[in-house]
Amino acid sequence: MKKLLVIAVATALIAPAAAMADTTLYGKLHATVGTLDTGSADDADVVVESNTSRFGIKGSTELDNGLAATYGLEMGVDIDGDAASNLSSRNQFVGLKGGFGEVRVGKHDTPAKLATSGLDAFADNNQAEMYRIIAADSHRVNNAVAYINKFGPVGFAVAHSTDVLGEDTVNTAGAALNNPANTAMVNYSNGPIYAGLGYTAVDNVGTDVNVGVGYKHEAGHFANFVYEEVKGDGAAADTAGFPAGTATDTNMYVAGGFKTGAATLKAAYGSSDRDTMGQETNTTVGVDYALGKKTSTYLLWNERENEAHAIDGTAKITATQVGLVTEF
Repeated sequence: MKKLLVIAVATALIAPAAAMADTTLYGKLHATVGTLDTGSADDADVVVESNTSRFGIKGSTELDNGLAATYGLEMGVDIDGDAASNLSSRNQFVGLKGGFGEVRVGKHDTPAKLATSGLDAFADNNQAEMYRIIAADSHRVNNAVAYINKFGPVGFAVAHSTDVLGEDTVNTAGAALNNPANTAMVNYSNGPIYAGLGYTAVDNVGTDVNVGVGYKHEAGHFANFVYEEVKGDGAAADTAGFPAGTATDTNMYVAGGFKTGAATLKAAYGSSDRDTMGQETNTTVGVDYALGKKTSTYLLWNERENEAHAIDGTAKITATQVGLVTEF
């Protein structure tokens, strides 16, 4: 009888907390082994890399009047041990959600990034991921206030950052500049069809418009396309994917995949043309193989050319890698 009473009391104490809070621990560990040829005599024979590995917690707590407090704390982790610090901050926020939508405050991916990031066929691979070409794909802002909502198949988000970089940049004359930013996106998702449009404006740095479309067959085949125009606004050096001075980058990324059984054959090509300089390209082919619902391995070949946008540039980096990815 005493045991039953103890169990009843414990259940009564635990149940309200479980009903009020919903917290998830999650993560993704991603490592590659392979060769990385930069054209230097000092290139290592074999390179081990951690590729955007991370872990975090996210969730919500029910409040009065139909509201909920939302939160997320995500950290990058360097599982190869090469970084000076093993941990780095990623999306970290506290928010409030209700019938009006959701407001988040903290550090977060920009709405414009979220508009097209899901179209990256080689997401998180250090050499091949889309941010190498599409600038918006690398944008995560500090000191942000964001609003998010969805109306049927249409999603909408806006955000303002009081200082997107967390520190001042300088202009071409060497004067310090503040960098508040505004960014927005709208997307449409219905069955196999996806489309997204993003816009970012960073004071004294530049503007960025990115648009993407994607199709994913129920069998797992897919085709994606992203187009972007990025204009500089006087910064002395390339900053967060924005070109220096008043140059304009016209960027394009196309990718596709064919799924057969547990394997998916994939390819992607991206190019970035700078109006005052030269063209950068990024070419990738690979095959993923699912080992389970949350674990996969892959083989990848990637070639990046002329990252500095030099006129008639011939600089080239070539990678051949075997990767292992597991999520929890």
